[in-house]
Amino acid sequence: MQRQLRWGTGLQTGLDRAGLGRLLLATWIATVPAAADEVLVRNDSFDSGESAYIVGDFVAGEHAGVRLTSPCDGAIVAVQVAWLSVSQNGQQVQQRAIHIYANGPFPQPGQELLVLNGPLLTAGAFNEFRYADEAQTVPIDIAVTSGQRFYVTLEYDEATNIQGGDPSIIRDVDGCQAGKNVLYAIPGGWQNFCLYLGGDVVIRAVVDCDSASGACCLSDGTCTVTTAGGCSAAGGTYQGDFSDCGSVNCPQLPQACCFESTGGCLNLLPGDCTNAGGVPGGAGTQCATYECFPRGACCLPDGSCLEDVSPEACTVQGGAFQGDGTTCAAANCPDPVGACCFGTGFCLVLTEADCQKAGATWMGFDTDCTDASGNGQADDCEAAPCPGDANNDRVVDLADLSILLSSFGFCTGNPSYNPDADFDVSGCVDLGDLGIELAYFGTSCD
Repeated sequence: MQRQLRWGTGLQTGLDRAGLGRLLLATWIATVPAAADEVLVRNDSFDSGESAYIVGDFVAGEHAGVRLTSPCDGAIVAVQVAWLSVSQNGQQVQQRAIHIYANGPFPQPGQELLVLNGPLLTAGAFNEFRYADEAQTVPIDIAVTSGQRFYVTLEYDEATNIQGGDPSIIRDVDGCQAGKNVLYAIPGGWQNFCLYLGGDVVIRAVVDCDSASGACCLSDGTCTVTTAGGCSAAGGTYQGDFSDCGSVNCPQLPQACCFESTGGCLNLLPGDCTNAGGVPGGAGTQCATYECFPRGACCLPDGSCLEDVSPEACTVQGGAFQGDGTTCAAANCPDPVGACCFGTGFCLVLTEADCQKAGATWMGFDTDCTDASGNGQADDCEAAPCPGDANNDRVVDLADLSILLSSFGFCTGNPSYNPDADFDVSGCVDLGDLGIELAYFGTSCD
């Protein structure tokens, strides 16, 4: 779950006491930055060669933490905890958990986003955690946006005695920033840690920032949002980080312009085409290869075909336009598909012919294998209700009447009540159910 980023040693003399009897000890340590392509997010000013204080004491279940702000759109990928002892550096101790919370009204965190149970911390090191599990198979990956605040806290598993050598977190020495340090005290709950500290807690996060993107003007006059490298690869002109297509004016190129009155075509700028009463063909189109006002066959989802329609009219009906000048006779529209139900309860979306080849039941066009009820069987494959059928054989006969009469007059809670004979689901087998039985008597639901 972790790797240790070690610092130099060497104690600075002097003890200090904070409120609530928390003891602080000065020492010299050195920081280690995040990887070059990541951003180390921190409140503290602690750097190599500067002083820091060990913070204590805590009781089991208390938290010490920070509220951080993401510098970019990206993801939290690691947490760092500075951990120090006056006499036990190099030794490891397991704490209860590291928590990452969404923002909340300070000092109260919001929803818990991730918990790392049982973190093992080495004294005299920046302990970095990049995985959410001990097997190191689930990387920490919490999406954040630029300016988003979040909390990171360490929960202690047992009481500390830092004067006796127990390790603990540290803080810097240049003042405690308002709204950035939190304590969960027992008793007392979430509190502003600056009430008791003279510096910022040295707990940090690593945010992997997304590559900056912006508007890219392509050679055909269109605009897309991509990275600078992606724009260059597409032969476009990058408009700058964080720009968008709505705020840039990409150079427009002439495109096909069709005139309905004549069926003719001219290559014009889009604005000129519209002002002239034409219909722009779209970016990248040229009259030499563009067909104005095409009409042809349209294959519909049910397998039928429409003759002599425009692409727009075909799309409105959910069809697939077959091309200018095509006919239904030559289109060879595909057969419709629907739910194909097997006796095992399995379902496939097939044509009727293929379903019959498998010996299954085709439920018709516009059916599918969706199981909205979550009962393990496609909804379109489930048998329709069969009123009056108490034994579920799809036939309403004397056997069903016998079942109803044996339960007649009994209600839920009585051992003689049979819910299969309670056709109107009233909770009792009564005259209402008998009426249903007689109304459907002698019928087959198949």
